[in-house]
Formats: sequence, C-alpha cells, structure tokens
Amino acid sequence: MLIVNGSPHKNGDTAYIVNKVKEKLNGDIEEIFLYDKNIKPCMDCRYCWKQEGCNLKDDMEIIYKDDYDILVLASPVYMYNMTPPMFNLVTRLNWIWSNQFFLKKRVNLRKKRGILILVGGGSGEPKHALDTAKLIFKFLNADFDIKNDYLYSLHTNERLKIQEINVIL
Repeated sequence: MLIVNGSPHKNGDTAYIVNKVKEKLNGDIEEIFLYDKNIKPCMDCRYCWKQEGCNLKDDMEIIYKDDYDILVLASPVYMYNMTPPMFNLVTRLNWIWSNQFFLKKRVNLRKKRGILILVGGGSGEPKHALDTAKLIFKFLNADFDIKNDYLYSLHTNERLKIQEINVIL
C-alpha cells in the first residue's frame, strides 16, 4: 500500500484519519509526505509528445514505481481543492495521456484500489478536490468506489476549538 499524504502537518487532522485507516489495513505500508518530497509540476516541455515517460526526474519516481495494490490519497482541502503538492502530482501524470495520444503507446499500470481521505477546516465543498483525486486514480489505474473508499471530515477547525474548550473546562 502507498499512502500519499498531501498535508503539511505530520500530526494534524489528516494524519489522524490516515493513522486510523492504517490500523484497519494489513500488509506493507509506505507513506510519503508530499511536502517533504521534490515533485515538480509539469512544465509542458512536450518531451512526452515524442518520448516515452516524463523528462523530469525527481521524487515522482515513487509514484511511477507502481508496486502497490492500494493507493491512498490524503489531503486537506485548500480553497476547495487538494493541496499544491498533490496538484503537482496530478499534473505530472499528463505524460500518460500524452504517450497514448501522441505516441499511440498505452501505459499499462497494475490495477489497484484507490482510497481518498479529505479533511477540511471549514465547510468548503470538496467537489474540486474529489475531481482531482478521481483524475489521479484514473491515470494510475486505481478503482475508486466513492461509497466505500471515500472518507472526509469537514469543520475540523470548529471541532478542534470545541475539543480545546472541553479540555480547558
């Protein structure tokens, strides 16, 4: 299992839910924190229009390794979407589409299960974050069942304030 954590906080609300999920799943677990990794955004260099793969060599190789059966995407919701490092990741999957469209070469990634965890401090609708995650799952060949594989928690800022007040009392 590969957990891609897009939160800048290793002990925040997103991490709390990820740790609960890890307790329920068995097997080898690798978790990467995108804020610690060097994953550049796609720069539209068009290498993938003429060559297989992506020209950029960075920590995205962990994702491309494709040696996991479960892909967990975990992210806070920022401005209705996933965090910037997670968005960098999705742009880097452009080569998969480009290789198929321009080179007529299908990229055969192993079938996997996709699980999505979204956490938001406010009440913002996570629709855009959900759409972004669906793109990542699509390009990385992960089956995603929104009814069974989607965990989200909104209003965490209010809940934390309530918890802090209860602790003080």
